[in-house]
Amino acid sequence: MIILSLLPILIVFIIVAFGIGIIRSNTKISFGTKKIRWILAGYIMILAIATVISLSVLPSYKNDQKVATAAEMNKIENAQNRAVNNLYSGNLDDLDRAFSEKKKWSFPFNEKSLDIVLTEGETGIMSVFAERKNTNDGEIEASYFVGKSYIDGVDFTNELHPPELLLNGQQLTVNNPTLVTVSFSRFSPGFAYSQFSEGGHFSQENRSSVIGRDFILLKVPNEIEIKGNISWINE
Repeated sequence: MIILSLLPILIVFIIVAFGIGIIRSNTKISFGTKKIRWILAGYIMILAIATVISLSVLPSYKNDQKVATAAEMNKIENAQNRAVNNLYSGNLDDLDRAFSEKKKWSFPFNEKSLDIVLTEGETGIMSVFAERKNTNDGEIEASYFVGKSYIDGVDFTNELHPPELLLNGQQLTVNNPTLVTVSFSRFSPGFAYSQFSEGGHFSQENRSSVIGRDFILLKVPNEIEIKGNISWINE
């Protein structure tokens, strides 16, 4: 850590020393007139200052993940929509391929009926699917599934918060996830270069966003009566 903190100082020292050497150069192998040497030395000084500034503004965390293209994100979005549509028809085959299980809950429950209350938050109302178990084991299981989300091709799915599930007597309350603020910066080619390069400024190939689908899947004992705005699977 000490070496890294001294690196900018060392770079500036070398560049400044080289610039001073140019100014004081009186050897036959020179860089031209005194005026030119001053200009060159001044330019080197500017580079030294720019080096320090650039090193100081670099982020403390660097993410080297691959930036998704518009075609890749479109494919992911279509897979999520297809999997959710299949859930409505009772088909779970595409679930694991399009979504990841972000959180699980387990609630002991021995009542005859369950009221599910969905609270409306800043992102609307959470979608809830439910399926009955083959047994009456006295336990409600819940899983939160989330699809990949991208901003400008950068995957920020791991930054999303799960919803809150609260069981009070015969009532299960589902509170929507809180909003997430994501701040990031990305280097990209300048306009003068990108307008003439392949996949450049006008293609917008990597500039798109996808907000992933999310939902809760409940597994309930087979003899419980369920009340609430949910969608049943395999029933």
